[in-house]
Amino acid sequence: MTSIHQAVMTTELIDAIRPQAGGRYLDGTLGGGTHTEALLQDSAPDGVVCSLDVDPVALERARERFKGMEPRWIGVEANFRHLAEVTTDQGLTPLEGVVLDLGFSSDELEDFSKGISFQQDGPLDMRLGPKANEDGLTAADIVNSWTQQEIETVLRNFGEESHARTIAREILKARKAARIIGTLDLVSVIKKAVPHRPSKIHPATKTFQALRIVVNDELESLRMAIKGAQQVLKPGGRLAVITFHSLEDRIVKQAFQSETWSPVYKKPLEPTEIEIKQNPRARSAKLRAAERL
Repeated sequence: MTSIHQAVMTTELIDAIRPQAGGRYLDGTLGGGTHTEALLQDSAPDGVVCSLDVDPVALERARERFKGMEPRWIGVEANFRHLAEVTTDQGLTPLEGVVLDLGFSSDELEDFSKGISFQQDGPLDMRLGPKANEDGLTAADIVNSWTQQEIETVLRNFGEESHARTIAREILKARKAARIIGTLDLVSVIKKAVPHRPSKIHPATKTFQALRIVVNDELESLRMAIKGAQQVLKPGGRLAVITFHSLEDRIVKQAFQSETWSPVYKKPLEPTEIEIKQNPRARSAKLRAAERL
């Protein structure tokens, strides 16, 4: 089982963390395992890396990839919001570095059972794994049960969708006829609401982003992860975060402005033009890093 995901800004991320032999590091978003592998390589021969993911399939792939590297590598099925508890339970604190890559992987996009992609049909779920949220909420629950005002608020606040009201109204109209259960069912509803969008992005992009963020409680998980990193990093230890949209980047930027952190860079790093050409999904990535004071 091989990952098809192409991680972004790996060189910049590792430069920000500065792994050292014997150090202890956490990769809060394992995904395809690229960043974990880089941390293991640069902390050799005796550094330890703990990787978290809510997707058991990602962990299964990683166990094959890093077979024989235990006890230097530890994989745990957990949401990164619980990183402080996990690393404490594993006896790894204090840590020298924590990395969070907030993009979802190509493996997840290609797994249509998750319902993240609007390119192929799948169940309207959007949970990234069994432990992605605490209450079992799915995207289908939101579009079929929440009020028009609640859906509009979700699309506006978490997708920055300018057509939030029109889309919410169309969703309520459609669900009166039949329950919206598939990703392409929802795409069809969105296209009816916004038939002539003058934009290069797919008309469903912002709606799917908003629903995924709410289902996985992504923004609150990020806030909790930053607080957790503050607790388990040693003084001088570093947290590096790769974000992919303004809502995430704003949370990281504001957190790093507190007196607990000292930013490594004045402005976020962005991928090179070469990397963007090789991997177009990297185009919206931003890397911020800070040292725990």
